[in-house]
Parts: sequence; structure tokens; C-alpha cells
Amino acid sequence: MVKRINGKHIKHSPQTKPLTETQFNSTFHVKSSTPFISAVKRINKQLAKFTKLQGTQRKFQNDQYKRVKYITIKGMGKTIEKTLKLAMHFQQLGYKVDIITGSVQVLDEFEKKVLAPAGIDNEDLRMGIEEEEEDDDDERNSLTDYETEYKKRMVSSVEARVWLQRE
Repeated sequence: MVKRINGKHIKHSPQTKPLTETQFNSTFHVKSSTPFISAVKRINKQLAKFTKLQGTQRKFQNDQYKRVKYITIKGMGKTIEKTLKLAMHFQQLGYKVDIITGSVQVLDEFEKKVLAPAGIDNEDLRMGIEEEEEDDDDERNSLTDYETEYKKRMVSSVEARVWLQRE
């Protein structure tokens, strides 16, 4: 059983490497707050950027973007189901879709209040400092400092690759 940490939980992105412009434009991250229909529309726009239209030269048709073969849809944790629904939607539209499952290591940050020394109440300490110096914010904040604790954990993830339909 995992010991629960009391305090403020600060979530960090699992993305550790910066993305190139091409990777950024061909990757879609699904969040729990992402509505399904707007995700479909945004992915359709991304797919349209990379498809070749007859007689038109688009920004996304230069050499760098011609190497892009698929749009990546990524989700982890509770967004796996929504990511798979998006993949199935595009598969029903006739796109070739690959599903890749895996795990991602994420770093959680917890902030806990630092306890006052034994026998002294935090309120007593704050009142004493306020009487001595009302303008000194640093001393007041130092008494209510937060101790930061980091924990690593593994989260399930899924990546759906929607292959482009180029002539």
C-alpha cells in the first residue's frame, strides 16, 4: 500500500524533450477537459494541413513536412478511453490507424506546510512577528514555508497514429 502524502499536489507534464516544429504540428495531446467534437475538428485541420491539394503550394508541403507520415494522438491515465475513441472515429472515416500502448514515468510534486517547533503554535509565531515588524514579509513567509517532496510514478499511456492519405 502506498503512503498518502497530505499537501498540495502539483502536476508536471511528462514531456521532457522539446518538440521540433514539425513534431509540434503533427502531435495532438488529449486532456481530460478536451471535448470530443472539438478534438475531432482540430485533428481534421491537422490532417488537412498535410494533405496535398492539386495546384496549390502550402506551408506544410515543403521538404520538412513532406516527411510527416502520420498525425500522433497521445493520451495517458484517464484520457486513454477518449484517445481510443478518437482513433476509432478516424478509422471509421477510412484512415489507417495504429495503436501503441505503454507507460510513462511522471514526476509529482507535493507541497507540505513546515511544522512549527514543538510546544510553539504557528499562530503564536505569526502574532509575535507581526508585532515586531509588520513590513517584513520574508520572516512571516519563512514560518509558513512549504516543504517540497517529489515522487515518481508510472502512468499508462496510449499513442494513436492516424496515417495521412496522400496521393
